[in-house]
Amino acid sequence: MGRDAFIRAGVITIGAVIGLSLSSAPAAACNKTNGCTMDVLLEEDQMMRDGRMTQAMQEGQANMEAFRRQREAEQAVGTRASLHK
Repeated sequence: MGRDAFIRAGVITIGAVIGLSLSSAPAAACNKTNGCTMDVLLEEDQMMRDGRMTQAMQEGQANMEAFRRQREAEQAVGTRASLHK
């Protein structure tokens, strides 16, 4: 019975060590007190206040317009090529 008790104590100890090591590992995404959500909200607020958000939206709109013009030009070339065949 002494040997069985020793084995059980060893298994419990090993299980406890593994359990504690797994639960004490930091979260992969964020382990801050306020969480990463507050960081995102603060950054968005700062971007709105200093104009970076407006600039980014204008640049995105310009990219979309450039893409549309390029697609229209490619379609026009494709239409002309099919007419000449």
